[in-house]
Amino acid sequence: MPMKLFKCDETIPEREKHIYIKEKGEDTTQFLPSAHVETIPGSLSERGCSYCGAKLVIGGVLKDTIQLIHGPVGCAYDTWHTKRYPSDNGNFQLKYVWSSDMKEQHVVFGGEKLLKKAMLEAFAEFPDIKRMMVYTTCSTALIGDDIKPVVKEVEKELGDVDIFTVECPGFAGVSQSKGHHVFNMGWMTDKVGTYEPEITSPYTINVIGDYNIQGDTFVLEKYMEKMGVQIIAHFTGNGTYDSLRGMHRAQLNVTNCARSAGYIANELKKKYGIPRIDVDTWGFDYAKEGLRKIGAFFGIEDRAEAVIAEEVAKYESKLEWYKERLSGKKVCIWTGGPRLWHWTKALEDDLGMKVVAMSSKFGHQEDFEKVIARGEEGTIYIDDGNELEFFEVLEMVKPDLVLTGPRVGALVKKLHLPYVNGHGYHNGPYMGFKGAVNMARDMYNAIYSPLMKLAKDDIRGEQMKTVIPEEKRKFKESKVQQSKSVDITSSEPMPTAVNYAAVESSKFDTQPLLIPDNQPLLQENEVQQLKSIDITSTEPIAAVENSKFEPQPLLIPADKPLYRENEVQQSKSIDITSTETIAAVESSKFEPQPSLIPDNQPLPQWQPIGGKFSAFLEQLPKYLGSFSTEYQMPIICFATIITATIAVKIILAVLDVINEIPQLNLAFELTGIGYLIWFVFRYLFKASTRQELAAQISFIQKEIVEGQDS
Repeated sequence: MPMKLFKCDETIPEREKHIYIKEKGEDTTQFLPSAHVETIPGSLSERGCSYCGAKLVIGGVLKDTIQLIHGPVGCAYDTWHTKRYPSDNGNFQLKYVWSSDMKEQHVVFGGEKLLKKAMLEAFAEFPDIKRMMVYTTCSTALIGDDIKPVVKEVEKELGDVDIFTVECPGFAGVSQSKGHHVFNMGWMTDKVGTYEPEITSPYTINVIGDYNIQGDTFVLEKYMEKMGVQIIAHFTGNGTYDSLRGMHRAQLNVTNCARSAGYIANELKKKYGIPRIDVDTWGFDYAKEGLRKIGAFFGIEDRAEAVIAEEVAKYESKLEWYKERLSGKKVCIWTGGPRLWHWTKALEDDLGMKVVAMSSKFGHQEDFEKVIARGEEGTIYIDDGNELEFFEVLEMVKPDLVLTGPRVGALVKKLHLPYVNGHGYHNGPYMGFKGAVNMARDMYNAIYSPLMKLAKDDIRGEQMKTVIPEEKRKFKESKVQQSKSVDITSSEPMPTAVNYAAVESSKFDTQPLLIPDNQPLLQENEVQQLKSIDITSTEPIAAVENSKFEPQPLLIPADKPLYRENEVQQSKSIDITSTETIAAVESSKFEPQPSLIPDNQPLPQWQPIGGKFSAFLEQLPKYLGSFSTEYQMPIICFATIITATIAVKIILAVLDVINEIPQLNLAFELTGIGYLIWFVFRYLFKASTRQELAAQISFIQKEIVEGQDS
């Protein structure tokens, strides 16, 4: 079928040529997705920048090298601790990050001096490290900082260091693939052939395009050790700076990730005649094929078969257990580039899974040629996919699992779909026979874990039908503001002359009633029969108090809100036991308020604490006044020291900024030299002027030391 335009891309129809759905009998060259081109404006690209491709993917993996980023600190931080490439020397490359920390003033006046200072500081802080890589970023490239002369100065000044420059700012290419290319070609031009490695085996190789993600390199090293093959250099997993300088001494280049490191393999073949073979190291069948290729090249097929037999015997039964449970499961692969075609056949052939959609962030058209050739009919292929397209694809194919990076993985999890980290792995390594089992285990755990089901099911059930309304009611009740209450506890007699007609004619706003916590609540329509008390009598309340009443439930209008006694915060009382007539009160407007808290009701716990805190605040000014009076001199001295320190810091900062201004330093020097010449001719050449100078010095001394004035 033709290229596919998703519904979410209707406003950017150019995306149609980047999406393809494979159909039977179609020519892949006719419908090959457009790849490795500029991102279309408006598309939410998942691509990384060119600088990231050089530093994060390749250079930052080396275990014995200072990775200095010449630019703002964010460029250093964002490419640190985001990949899981360990090493056998305590993970030096993961522990530290280095940056020249460019600021606005350096962007304006240049950052080369700052770069040199940062380089010298880095070597001083790590005296055992003698190798460094320096990277440019967008800001330093835009202002034109020339880092190579600075590097030569530092190398000449320190003598025993070696430094490699990577001039690949983020805007240099359409994706991180540009950074791969720049690093490969720069290292080949500047460093390969400048170091002679020690040869310990008749069979030597370079492992190219392996970055030791969670120990992948260690797996391959073990296989080569059993076969008697020496690895001259790892480009760059668990690798060293000097071993990469000796890549020209290998007999064979074994290329794993062709997209990020195929360039240097080709250049080694052109310049040194070293042949290249490409291997897939993920999956049982691919691992067997790769080891057999290496064994055949050196004529040691028997050693390769021995390693294969040992590993298959150890892990094949485990892989079969997972295959029974993963067969038929649908999976999406949304990663960088080569892993699309590395993993497709491995998952389908080894585990019986079905790959239904694939997306590449920085793959080239040759990568799509390989993956489409290996893929099944109906599979969706996307170049530079965006988030909205991912959501639409998920709705179309409804996968059981997504293999992707943490950024897209976070979105997938919100849809309650399981995902496995295809960039840094969940629990690697994933390479080789052991790695295939590890990967199958992580996919099985993700698919069959109950967490995703629990996350989308509301386990609160019927309970929340009663809990939620009750919580809403309590929230509304908490909105009751400070109220006044009526004091009906007095035993004084009621007034005898009451103008009840006036009371009846007065208008009051309806207010909520305050109900004790232990008081049963009855709605008006639920009460069958109640006894009432006539409060219109003019008899004294004292006479009423002597009578005994049985507690009755209160009659509450159905539309009246209810408030508990313990939710009233603070009340003022109004005494209505006065002998004044109610008529005198009716002119004032007030709202009937809830009653006071009973005497036997314990105070809330916060009230004693609040009282103590309030008393402390009242005494605080007094404490501060007495403290300042008693320790006045020490306070003045301390404040003077602090003020002087801040002033010195400000002065030094100003001077530092001034020193960065071009030619201003020279102007100050010339001014000082001119003043010195004038002073010599004015006061030192003639005896009379020297006497005049001595008299002025004596006069100043008397003013300062002896306190005399003119």
